Amino acid sequence: VTVTSQEYSEKLQDRKSEEFSNFNKTFTKQMALIYAGIPEYEGVIIKNLSKGSIVVDYDVILKAKYTPGFENTLDTVVKNLETKIKNATEVQVQDVNNNCSALLCFNSTATKVQNSATVSVNPEETCKKEAGEDFAKFVTLGQKGDKWFCITPCSAGYSTSKNCSYGKCQLQRSGPQCLCLITDTHWYSGENCDWGIQKSLVYGLGGAGVAVLLVILVILLVFSIRFRKDAQRQRSRVSEMYKWGEEEGRASPGTFHNFGFDHNEERENYMPLDSVYNTFQPSLNHINPERKIQIQRPQVVMTSL
Repeated sequence: VTVTSQEYSEKLQDRKSEEFSNFNKTFTKQMALIYAGIPEYEGVIIKNLSKGSIVVDYDVILKAKYTPGFENTLDTVVKNLETKIKNATEVQVQDVNNNCSALLCFNSTATKVQNSATVSVNPEETCKKEAGEDFAKFVTLGQKGDKWFCITPCSAGYSTSKNCSYGKCQLQRSGPQCLCLITDTHWYSGENCDWGIQKSLVYGLGGAGVAVLLVILVILLVFSIRFRKDAQRQRSRVSEMYKWGEEEGRASPGTFHNFGFDHNEERENYMPLDSVYNTFQPSLNHINPERKIQIQRPQVVMTSL
């Protein structure tokens, strides 16, 4: 803006001078009147003063509560500021006698507004910076009442909070994870710890499985014992058959004995079979072929398991 109601002085360049201090107070008071009605208005800062009456280059300070859509709010406030300063500089002008009825009067055609709003502090960016590089992507802002807080998906009580039904949320480098609880009666699992199983059911199924295994082992043991007993009876039966054969002078089952050749006999005791057959003359005159011969044999008793 260009102030026409005061004359420029080189002393205004010295910010410690009385001239600058007086002008700064008057200008600040005048801007507060112009921007009245804008809640976000906090004050002005004079950046530079130059000739041409007094050309004032200044910044407007705004202060507002953070909201998720604060950028839109800021745009609206800036437009209101522009409207108010243009209206004021068009009205607050000197009369034909160069008199000014207001604190300051302006050149109505020299007002320029630069819409280059700068946000000095971004709360969300501040939260991310404080969280660190590993966790920054999981941090955001959350509102509780009229206050804002740095939150993560593991922060309870917000719309973005992760639901861990029967567990506790823990933020890890890979993201929020639910650590499921183990109670006296249940085990809980699942991504959100929403699936539970009763311990008594697991113990019951485990006991049933052990019981079935024991039954199978008992059955196998019984079959093993029966097999061993059957094998023992078979060996006993074969042994008896060998014994009967020896008592009756017969060869053992499955064997034969060549009487004509025996390696255990000395060669001088060897007698050819031809000489035996030539000298042996059986006589059957006294044998009754009709007579029955009874042979008493041992009784075999069979038992079963």
